[in-house]
Parts: sequence; structure tokens; C-alpha cells
Amino acid sequence: MQSKTFSEGSSNILLLDSTITKKQLKILNNNFKKIITFDFESDRILISRKISHEISDNLIDNYDSKSIDSSCLNFCQWYEKNNGNEVLSYENINIGSLFRVEFHNFLIPIIKKFLILHKIATLYPKSTFFCSTKIYQIANVLGMNLVPINDKSSDIDLTWDKIEYNITDSISFKISKNNLMKLKNFSNVISNLIIKNQTDNPSENNFALIEFDPIRYQKIFNESNNFHGKIHLYNRHRPVFYNMKSLNIIKNSKVIPYVPTKKSLKKVSPKINSLEKKFLSNLKEFLNDDKFFNSFFKYDGIEMWKFIKPNIIKIFEKKIHNCIYEIEHAKIFLLENNPKCVILLSESGFIEQIIIGLSKKFSINTILLQHGIGVLKSSSLNYNKILGGIIPLDSDYFFSWGKISAKYMEELELINSKIKIIGSPSLDNLIDKNKKHPKQSQNVLLLATGPRNQQSMGHNVNTWKKYESMIKSIYDSVSNHNLNLIIKRHPDTAENDFSPEFYSELSDVKIIKNGDLSELIQNSKIILSLGITTSILESQILEKPFISILVDYDIFGNTDYISNSCLEITLEKFDKTFSEIITNPDRLYKLSQHGNHYVRENISNLGSSSRILFETLNQL
Repeated sequence: MQSKTFSEGSSNILLLDSTITKKQLKILNNNFKKIITFDFESDRILISRKISHEISDNLIDNYDSKSIDSSCLNFCQWYEKNNGNEVLSYENINIGSLFRVEFHNFLIPIIKKFLILHKIATLYPKSTFFCSTKIYQIANVLGMNLVPINDKSSDIDLTWDKIEYNITDSISFKISKNNLMKLKNFSNVISNLIIKNQTDNPSENNFALIEFDPIRYQKIFNESNNFHGKIHLYNRHRPVFYNMKSLNIIKNSKVIPYVPTKKSLKKVSPKINSLEKKFLSNLKEFLNDDKFFNSFFKYDGIEMWKFIKPNIIKIFEKKIHNCIYEIEHAKIFLLENNPKCVILLSESGFIEQIIIGLSKKFSINTILLQHGIGVLKSSSLNYNKILGGIIPLDSDYFFSWGKISAKYMEELELINSKIKIIGSPSLDNLIDKNKKHPKQSQNVLLLATGPRNQQSMGHNVNTWKKYESMIKSIYDSVSNHNLNLIIKRHPDTAENDFSPEFYSELSDVKIIKNGDLSELIQNSKIILSLGITTSILESQILEKPFISILVDYDIFGNTDYISNSCLEITLEKFDKTFSEIITNPDRLYKLSQHGNHYVRENISNLGSSSRILFETLNQL
């Protein structure tokens, strides 16, 4: 029902986003000749009500999207400007940096709206624009002729304000920061009651795992029982455990979860209020250089500082208490346990940045353990450095999965870390599963990774519709061979959900967000992927044929590993190629063997990397 052409001639234009209610829409619907939607929700609401409208994304192209992404990588590092590393730092940690990933993700749709609204204002200079609060706040900075349709204040929701937890394979829930603290406190109480605490035995061979999921890294927890030393678990972003399986894994290991004591909580609390006031005062003084920040926060000639400044202050006010609280807790943990090394999975996470900063101050070595394939290309270097957290910029060691990532890191001049090839501990448990041979399956598993919200493509309605259309085309091809398509969505909680129309059209398809991926792979005849996925490794270890279908929303392209280890094709060629392969057992076998050979060539120590990890720790 939406038009794809923008034409002049309307005096009143309605600009809608997800904040519009059905009641407001009913009142407003008949009063406008033109309606423009700005996000998925508003587009879907109007489609469901069969209201003709235009999509704002029609006003931007791929060049604009790439330009927005590039600019946001610069904007999200605002805290480094004008001596920010001194003014905004506490205990060797720039507090602004702690939420740079979240601020970047917050900025992406904001900059996009600035650009689109600027274009709309140019197209319709004499129009009056009726809009919701969020659009009004941006359009007002641009000096557009506006009428707000509601006065509802809008909260700032950042990436890590809510976290999703999986209770079972089919049950998960999102939890707010406040409820997260309650869950963590409950988790800590149970941990004290059930899990054996071994802190009374002194040891120089002392290490710490930072933000590790016990289920994903089960083999590390199991292998800790053979380690002559101490392994601590410091999970602050996630609870120590979140279901019975994760609890039992910890309980049956030598890993010691960090549980704050009442004494440590009393020690931390008095400092926070005074420090909070100090840093809020520092921030406001720091941001008062309007001349500089007006120039810094400028995109395509559009000055955005008037909108961004109060939002940075709101974000700081919302987060400063927790920032100081977590820094103080991390100090207590590191000073009480004095680990020889801390092991991280990322350098860009909130807790991980705190641990890195304090470890440098206390002369504790840091190890970055590779946790995914990653796009290791020159085009993605900036993204990987600033947001990805996969490059060891601040770590003393990089523990690599194999020769591909090790070679890439060795060739980067900005890396001073010592590189050691360990393998992938998260893949160790698959070796045992590979010995199981399930019966002949009629299932085809599609690993569907949609446009990422960390890039402007992830907020583009047209890009998402094209993604859904690709899946429907794959479904048709699979169904033609009387096979069952199962869709495994990416577990990222920030990824958009499919539209109601998509679910209706594919009502007979099993669509899974969370669950045991290895079981899904084992019980499938062939694995397909849309978008980049580390799960290709699991498929290849389990000797499953794998086809990667190219997408244009992966702005850095596919990884070299995927391109070289499996069949990589376009959607246009998929139907014919799939038909040729699925009916030819010899081709299926050759595909599976090529993938299995490639993974064993390039991922070291399969099945024993957790043991190698501990052996390497002993040698440091």
C-alpha cells in the first residue's frame, strides 16, 4: 500500500514513527494527503490498516547509508576530544568510552532521520508537518514548520538497557537493568548456598574469566577440574547462572564465581554519590564548548549538536551511577584475588573496558580470546577497532582460533600483543557429537542473520523487506523438494523481528530464536545461510553440506573463511543450484567433506582447545 515516489503538492504532511497509537492514527488518518513512515513499526501498522503511505527510506541510497555508518564511528568517540581522557576519566577509564557502542547504536537512526528530514524539508518548503515527539525534536532543530501530535516524553533506550536470557530452548525474556540487579542478587544468593567456594586456598596461578557463558564455554569449566590453580568467574553483565544447566556446569567445576559481600557493598556505596556529582559537573563543563561540538557533530552540513547535547547529558545521568559502581566492584575483585591474567572475549564491552583499564593500572596481564569468525578485511578495520572489540588493541595476548586470524593480527602494525594459537574452546564439545549419526533427515536449516542494527542498513525498511523476500524465495525452493525449512534467527536481541505478514505466509515453518544449534544442525540434511554466521564452523565440524547465499546488506562483504570453505552463491542462482545438489548424494557428500577438511585445516586443536588453553596459561 505504500507509494515509492515523492511528489510535491501536499500542504499538510504526517510524519509517523513507532510512538503513534492506533487511537491517534484513527483521528489523524483522514486529515492528510501524504503520510510518511520512519520505521518498521509505523510501516507495519499502516499496512495492517491498509493506509497508503510512503517510506522515508526511499529518500536515501546505499551511499547515504555507508556515509552515515562512517560518520557515526567518528561521532561515538566524542569523549576523546578536548582533553576528555583526563576530564572524564576515573581510575584509568574514560567513562564516556564505556557506552560508546550503545551511543553509536543510538546515533545511527538519529543521523538517518536528520538526513531524511532535511531532504523532506527541502522537497516541501511550504508544508506543515504533523509529527510525534521523537521526530518533532529532530525536525525542530532543522527549523521545519511543525505541529506535534502528542506531548509524550520519550525515554532513551540504549542497547544494553535490556538483556535477554534463555530459560529453556523455547523460553526467553528481556530484562531491564533494575530487574537484572534483582536477578543477579538472586543468582548470587544461590551461588553462595550451592557452589563451593575455594578462595581460602592461596595460589599464584590465579586467572579470571570475564563475562563467560557457562553453557557456551562448558568445556573450559569442565577442564578447570584438571587445572592446578584458581579460575575465577567475573560476570557482572550477565548473572552467574541463568538456568539449571548453567548452574550445574559451574557447580561441577573448579571455577569460582565472584559474589560481592555485604562488606564490599558497604565499602563502595559512600563513594558513589560524591563521585557522581563530580563527573556530572565535569561533563557539563566539558560539553559547554558549543563552538567545537557544533562543528564536530555536523553531518552533510547539518548541525545536530542542539539535539545531541541534551541527550548525551541524559545518557550520562542515567549511567554514571552504575559506571562508578561497577568500577569500584571491579577494583575490589582484582585487588582481592590478584589474578595473574584476565581472559576477555571482547575489548569493547562495558565490563570488559573496566577490567582492561584497571588491569593496566594494577599490572595484570589481559588475554583477548577470539570468540567469532569476524570480517578481517581492511574495509572493516575501523569498525573492528572502535566497536567490534575483536582486535587486541589493549590486550597483552591474543589467543587465536587458528592461522587465519593469527596471520591477520600479526600483519596489523597497531598490534603489540603476543599471539598464540589455541583453537576454539566453544567448539570443543562438538567433536563428541560428531560421533552420533542421526537418521536421514528431511529438514533444511536456514541460519538467517538479518541486517544489523549496528549499521544503518539494519534500520532500513526496504532492506528488511528484501531480506524477508529472500527467505520466502528460499522457502519456495525448499518446499518444491518436499523438504521442511527450519529458520534459526540470529540470537542478537537488537535484531528486528519478522513482519506479521511474513509469519502468516510461512505459518508452517518452524522459526527459532534461541536453542541448541548443534542439535538443529545434526538433524538437518543441509545447512543454508543468509548473512555472516560463525555457525558455519559447527556445521562443518558436524560434516553437514553448507551453502552461503550472498546478501548486499553485509556492508563489509563476506568473510574470507566462508567464501573459501563452502559453496557461495547469489539468490538468483540458488533455486537451480539447490535442486542440482539436493538430488545428488555425491555432491552433498563432497560439499560436507570440503567444509570438514577446511575447518580442520584452519581451526586448530578441535576438541582439545580448552585443555590447550589451560596448558598455555600455565606457561605464561
